Amino acid sequence: MGARFRSWWQQIKKYRVTILVVAIILVVAFAFIIVGYRFDWTGFSGNSKSGKTLWDWLQLLIIPAVLAVGGYVINLTISRGEQKSIQQRDQTERDIAKDNQQEAALQDYFDKMSELLLEKHLRASQPSDEVRKIARVRTLRVLSRLDNKRKGNVLQYQYETGLIYKDNCIIDLSSADLRFADLLGADLGRADLSGVRLGKAVLGLAFLNEADLSGADLSEADLMYTSLSKAKLSRTYLMRAHLEYADLTVAFLYEAYLHGAFLREATLGGANLRFTWLIGADLRGADLTGAELGMVGLSKAELR
Repeated sequence: MGARFRSWWQQIKKYRVTILVVAIILVVAFAFIIVGYRFDWTGFSGNSKSGKTLWDWLQLLIIPAVLAVGGYVINLTISRGEQKSIQQRDQTERDIAKDNQQEAALQDYFDKMSELLLEKHLRASQPSDEVRKIARVRTLRVLSRLDNKRKGNVLQYQYETGLIYKDNCIIDLSSADLRFADLLGADLGRADLSGVRLGKAVLGLAFLNEADLSGADLSEADLMYTSLSKAKLSRTYLMRAHLEYADLTVAFLYEAYLHGAFLREATLGGANLRFTWLIGADLRGADLTGAELGMVGLSKAELR
């Protein structure tokens, strides 16, 4: 009952101006009728001294009333249209300002990283050096401020500058927030992405051969047609990930979590799938030739 009353009250507040105008018109009309009846100049009692009937007088009242209401409705419509236009313009301005802020943050990051590379000799630093800690902190901080496309730009920059190769990883990206990152077709072969959060990231058509993704979170990520040959995916979270037509030849998937993953037509020849969880996974058409399948959890998995 209380909820119904609040809803009713909200409707009244929303249209309070319209209700007020109609109420005023009705009051004026009734007042006009009462006065006319009392002085018998409207013809209401049938004895009009002026020779005019009630309908004659009402016609004079109706036309201005209709014009008034019509004008109000038109003004209200125009006002609402203007408000909507203003709201859309404000939203566009906010979106542009946000985009500019993100672009400025990205360029600032590139500038500071360039300083660390050229002036502080980041690539030649040792694991315990302060410069590596600074680089990691700056990277983690900027990722939290960027959109999906720019997150991908940061990761590609680090790869191209040789900072995340698994044989000599300079910046530890474990726990880095790269969720939803746009890395479509990215070249990240032999990259160290262990422990990275890549849930729902777009990695379709990417090149990740021999990359280290152990312990990474790739839940619901798009990995369709992705090349993951010889990639390290031990204890990697791949729940409901899209791996259709992916190349996982000789991939190391020891104890990987592939619950509900889509592996249709994927190539898993020679892959290590020991103790891998494939519960509810779609493996129809997948090539498992020579794969190690010891203690694999295949409950409810689709194999054909």
